[in-house]
Amino acid sequence: MIRRQMFSSDRKKGKVILILTSILFLYYTIWIIGLPFIDDKRIRSFFGSNNVALIVPAISGLCFIGGLVLFTIYHVKPYFSNDKSNKFHES
Repeated sequence: MIRRQMFSSDRKKGKVILILTSILFLYYTIWIIGLPFIDDKRIRSFFGSNNVALIVPAISGLCFIGGLVLFTIYHVKPYFSNDKSNKFHES
């Protein structure tokens, strides 16, 4: 009985995440692809500048790639250290 409740909760969370992600994807798609073809000021008031629409994902992507690089360097560094007491270099 407990497992069934757990899976039900996970399904609800999954549905909410899927719906939110779909809404954000649709909003961003309209913002980038559709907005240049719309001249109505009322509709344009719901969206920011096109520059912001391009800068935010670029900065997010750079932060993500930088995080991956730092994570990799942190975990690979012990294999390349010059310390002779390191157990990875003893063989």
